[in-house]
Amino acid sequence: MCGHLSCRHFSQEEILRIKEMSKAGIQPHQILSSLRQGNPHLQVVSRNIYNQISKIVKESLARRPVIQALLEELGEGGFTYNIEYDHEGHLTHLIFAHPLSIELTKSYSYVFVRDCTYKNNKYMMPLLDIVGVSSFNTSFYSCFVFMQNEKEEYYVWALKMFSKILGVDNHPMVIITDSELALMNAIRIVFPSTSNLLCVWHIEKNILANCKAYFEEEVDWIDFISTWTILIQSPNETSFNEAWSRFEVKYKERKFVLKYILSTWLPYKEKFVSAWSEKVTHFGNCVTSRAEGAHATLKKYLQVSTRGLREVKEKICLAIENQFQEIKTQLSSEKVRVVTHVSRFALNELYNQHEASSSCDLPSLCKGQFLKTMGLPCAHMIKEMNIEVLQLNDIHPQWRIDRRLFVNDRHVSLDNERDQISGLLLEIKDKYEKLPLTQKEGYQKATFSTKRGPSKFEIVEKAQKCARQVCHFFIYLLILSTMVMIIYIYV
Repeated sequence: MCGHLSCRHFSQEEILRIKEMSKAGIQPHQILSSLRQGNPHLQVVSRNIYNQISKIVKESLARRPVIQALLEELGEGGFTYNIEYDHEGHLTHLIFAHPLSIELTKSYSYVFVRDCTYKNNKYMMPLLDIVGVSSFNTSFYSCFVFMQNEKEEYYVWALKMFSKILGVDNHPMVIITDSELALMNAIRIVFPSTSNLLCVWHIEKNILANCKAYFEEEVDWIDFISTWTILIQSPNETSFNEAWSRFEVKYKERKFVLKYILSTWLPYKEKFVSAWSEKVTHFGNCVTSRAEGAHATLKKYLQVSTRGLREVKEKICLAIENQFQEIKTQLSSEKVRVVTHVSRFALNELYNQHEASSSCDLPSLCKGQFLKTMGLPCAHMIKEMNIEVLQLNDIHPQWRIDRRLFVNDRHVSLDNERDQISGLLLEIKDKYEKLPLTQKEGYQKATFSTKRGPSKFEIVEKAQKCARQVCHFFIYLLILSTMVMIIYIYV
């Protein structure tokens, strides 16, 4: 009788567990293993779990179109969101911000990193991920924007919606992006007073993809990159002009390379050369690695690239809620453990500057770069102060933790009389359920990968590596054949 369908029904308690575990991102075969631990006589198979999950999703739609259900859930969940359609009624872009993300965004509204990620939904819509920086120098998701494509008008729409989240006249100090021209233009239109810095890592990789082929010897390429690094690290405009003059003379024979640098990157030198970028308070953020890391974390939650927008939103919520709880916990922990008004990260930076102030290697001239870029007193200031206690006014509000109290948290209403051990176990369980699936026990890699495709510079590097290997192989064959011929002649 165990093969009969009547033996494969779930109890209401089991259905509730399936619903909770599937929402947490647990795979069907893991759900089945969990159910069998509670009921060893359970006769169901994995297909029954899949069918039950599909039934749960269908019931949650309540005969509504998917987009209608998504918008209603965003509204009921307290999200800030907006949506646009084309003349045919097709969705062109959707922006949404979790209420927890909004609280973090308004608390840390100084520096943001923006970049698009791909292969995250079945409609192949690029996802613009706006990432902020906390007092602890950690990242947080600010808001997400699905876009039909990466046109300037779509970026302008997205940034105008983001501006409304920030509030009237509350523009970021700095936004770091890659060299996406449409996004750069949109920032200039929506946030004219905001400094837009370009990721120096992306610039170097673009140069590699377009210029390395013109250097036959590896030593020449290494020397070129070294010269380029010296150029972009020029501390002031005068030294930059001198370094550029030397650069032009040194590579005048490589006309394409010089033309590429001159036409593609020199017009935007104020956005990445130290002579200009080190005058901006960017808190040490000169690359988009925060956004890349945020993309990687998000894709651990997504697992596959074939989900709909509603499913992607649910996974994003798990990532945001887990992230918010970590920042909130760290804030509470530092307030208890450290009797201070600033974060431990800022304290470590100040300690390093204090140590440098007493070093014999401290330059006699203060350039003011550390104070300007980090919002913290530099070694020269600490040495001149000659006092034991710094004033809070000398610390940028970005690093202050005494001014922040996050109240928009659905987890703060725990029963005060609950036993401490039980409460701790519940917190651990809650955190585990929100972890990306790849970090959970029994994970198996999904078929539909969210891994991005190789960039142009990676293709170039791989092709050159393969070419070298082929060349070495033929040299080896040539030497081997020569040795065989010599042996044959002597024999």
